[in-house]
Amino acid sequence: MEQNVCLFSRRRMELTGIEEVESFSDEQITLKTEMGMIAVDGRGLKIERFSTENGELNIIGEFDSFYYYGKKDSGDKKGIFGRIFK
Repeated sequence: MEQNVCLFSRRRMELTGIEEVESFSDEQITLKTEMGMIAVDGRGLKIERFSTENGELNIIGEFDSFYYYGKKDSGDKKGIFGRIFK
């Protein structure tokens, strides 16, 4: 499955290739893809739309970071929290 990410003015994100929403809060959304996990960090994050049929997800809010973790790095999250909570 193809996986794409589009970010618009750091306020709207559109993703494809999403298999599952693992967890979400207004500060972090964790997503599962066949390429590994994705974490989106920010403030006031909201899932605007998620289609399980075609894997499309739209998120709105103020985005601070976006990162992949999982298959390539054995599940260890990158960033400060990944180093603190090993």
